[in-house]
Amino acid sequence: SNVAMISGDTSTLSIAAATAVVTLGFILIKPIIFPIIVTYPWKEGEKEDTTVVLAGSYNPPHLGHLAMLEYLSKRYKRVIAVVGFNPNKTYLVSPQKRVDLLREMIKTKPEMKNVQVEVVEGYIWRWAKKEGATIFFRGIRSWEKDGGDERSLQILNTWGPLLLGPLVWPIPTCYLEGNPKYNHVSSTLIRDLCSNDTQENQDALADLVPQSLTKLVANLYGAKDK
Repeated sequence: SNVAMISGDTSTLSIAAATAVVTLGFILIKPIIFPIIVTYPWKEGEKEDTTVVLAGSYNPPHLGHLAMLEYLSKRYKRVIAVVGFNPNKTYLVSPQKRVDLLREMIKTKPEMKNVQVEVVEGYIWRWAKKEGATIFFRGIRSWEKDGGDERSLQILNTWGPLLLGPLVWPIPTCYLEGNPKYNHVSSTLIRDLCSNDTQENQDALADLVPQSLTKLVANLYGAKDK
């Protein structure tokens, strides 16, 4: 009868809808459970005609960040280094000063003309979507060391566009393992090196940032009242 046919059609639609929801959920959850990690040493490849974002605090920017951006600049047509910030938080060195410093570092690498640096307030994924980014990179020491914190952020970047709007498909996140040589670098270390102006500290700082910018870094991170 017609009633039976309608009932059967409704059941079929319900099953199809449930299958679609499960499939969608799996697609979104899979990369969180099985993250995409570009291990070090990085493999070379042909340059892709797309825009990617490498977001971080860059506090401070150093040769490890520069190496990551240089690698991405060889692999992708347009690379955006994003310094994210919380307007309610007080920083040792302001996000804009870190942007300016990173821009100066990039100038020491003429081949990195396709890399730009921006400071972004709020949800970076929302800004990156407007810029047409297709991959969201995050620099890590290793998944074992940074995976816990990064997974929470990846969940936000994955589900944020769907729950917070605008309703758009999330940008996939990839993790770029840094050169282990720079895994120990932190704002505290840089501050310590800059605060004590000895030859030994100057030499140590020159191993972490471009030599032509050591004085600029020391001025930013060395003052006690910054």
